[in-house]
Amino acid sequence: MKFTTYLISLLFFLLGASASSSITGDVMTDEERILGGTKATEGEFPFIVSITTNGEHICGGFIYNQRFIVTSASCVLGLVPFDVTVVVGQVSLIFTDPYERRYQVVSIIPHENYDPVLGLNNLAVIETSSSIAFYPGHLEYIYYNEDNMTIGATVMGWGTTQEQGLPSVDLLKADVTISTDCVVYGSEEYQPNYMICAGSPTASPCRYDEGSPLIQGDIVVGVVSRNTGCGPDYLPTLYTRLSSYYAWLNRNAGMQPPMSG
Repeated sequence: MKFTTYLISLLFFLLGASASSSITGDVMTDEERILGGTKATEGEFPFIVSITTNGEHICGGFIYNQRFIVTSASCVLGLVPFDVTVVVGQVSLIFTDPYERRYQVVSIIPHENYDPVLGLNNLAVIETSSSIAFYPGHLEYIYYNEDNMTIGATVMGWGTTQEQGLPSVDLLKADVTISTDCVVYGSEEYQPNYMICAGSPTASPCRYDEGSPLIQGDIVVGVVSRNTGCGPDYLPTLYTRLSSYYAWLNRNAGMQPPMSG
């Protein structure tokens, strides 16, 4: 079924490509956002989720606890919970993976102060209809914390591998470097107290990567918010800085499971 759905989507994309060729789409808009990435393996990122509508992937997110998923507000703003499904334990969009499970969504909570123009407070949580069953090493939540400027970071997702393309069939990953200098954005667009700027000379998040997690080791530090395009220039991407939203996350999604040991 997944393979058939993807083929239908590919057909519609090819049929409509010529009609939309005049649209450059070089800015990650509020409906979007790993170009240059490499394939991830099953269990490598057991916390990653695919958020879908009508069976089609629209963006990424991560497992926060047994009932909540964290993603970007721009990804889910205006969606009706009944039309949204969260897919966990997934690597391939066309083949069913061993630990793949689907959960119906019962509530969507975007940040009440999300600014779609500047991208500030681009954060949301999604509640599933039942508790997510964890399988160590294959399907787990991930803790969030402040980023560490001295080490690298990794972003992953099913984003398109070319501008205006379809989602990637496989989960892709890319290493990026966190920076305090994001000159491609103005001072209003890049607010370091609430955002992380990270980039790579060889890869970039792209359409359908929006909401996907930015991790350092076994900690998630941000979610993909926006960038100025995912073409060959590979300009930096802005991520919502999760550590700045501790109170908001606790209030709307509860606490994360206690650390063992």
